[in-house]
Amino acid sequence: MGFTLALGSAAFADQCAYITKQQAIAAVSRLEKGQTMYKLCEPCGDKVPQAVKINSVSAGTVGYENFWGVYVNEQNIDLAYTYVDTTSNKDRKVNLATLARCPAQDVSRFIFLSKRR
Repeated sequence: MGFTLALGSAAFADQCAYITKQQAIAAVSRLEKGQTMYKLCEPCGDKVPQAVKINSVSAGTVGYENFWGVYVNEQNIDLAYTYVDTTSNKDRKVNLATLARCPAQDVSRFIFLSKRR
């Protein structure tokens, strides 16, 4: 049974970590140093987004075929599990895969941060 669960989790891994050059450029254009992004892997069971302050951001090849990746703080991120600010509502975050037009499954297009602390 544990083997089946491991395979199920792996099916969601890296949905939009290896992407096209165009998708990488689109994603990087929405990120900047000093910005806060939010990581949330809904298929993994995450319930609370993790805030990550961006110290560095870049796009480049991943060393596999012609795929590219987006690197935040020198780590390749999965756009499917990354959310960024929208221009209209500071509590609403939009999925970065959606913005980069990378098809992702079982993730919300938007998440809303609670005002409670």
